[in-house]
Amino acid sequence: MRMFAVYVVIFSATFLSQPCQLQAGMLIAVTYRGKPLSFYVIQSRTPDLRAEAIRSIGNFGPQAVSAIPRLAEGLKDGDVEVRIASAWALSQVSAVIDEAAVKALAQSLSDENPEVRSLSAVALRAAGPKAGSAVPVLISALSDPALYVRVPAADALGNIGSAARAAVGPLIECLKMKDEQTFVLRSAATALGNIGADAHSALPALVETLKLTRASYAAKEAILRINGEPVPSYW
Repeated sequence: MRMFAVYVVIFSATFLSQPCQLQAGMLIAVTYRGKPLSFYVIQSRTPDLRAEAIRSIGNFGPQAVSAIPRLAEGLKDGDVEVRIASAWALSQVSAVIDEAAVKALAQSLSDENPEVRSLSAVALRAAGPKAGSAVPVLISALSDPALYVRVPAADALGNIGSAARAAVGPLIECLKMKDEQTFVLRSAATALGNIGADAHSALPALVETLKLTRASYAAKEAILRINGEPVPSYW
């Protein structure tokens, strides 16, 4: 936990656009290896150091809960590497993510950089039902030009569950889309299954998807879930 505190201080000093004298001063009485935490504050605010500090915070997973507001701010950073690092770090703390961070991630789904959009969708996927407020933007992300944005967006809708019932129509359209990538078809089918009985209108499209060898198993499981039938375990 003390190492976590060190990284939080380093993160604050490198990440904020304003000087962090107050934060460092408040930590004078706390020591690590015999020195005050203020000793470890990195004064440089260069993008590469901010990104590295953010990734370090993400490596602490749920223990980094106190850093979530700062990570969410990173999604608005002018440097793309910082935004990428922030989205990734938030995906690592998803178990303790809050609504403000969910909203920040939802906004990042419209970032100009596809990697930021992808990792934002991944973070929302990891947040599960807590990402319910992001359903509208996740639906929009199903039409993203990048495959690696569409897939986690569909996954995220499925992980939200029945609260994502508004996505049933758009997910059906994904299944019907000519030449759509198999990865997207699988994720869309799985998402419909996870939404459950509210996705009953998707059954005809799922039956058609059974004809596609590489997506058939996902469609079969989805049909079973929607109908409330037990899903066999293959592992």
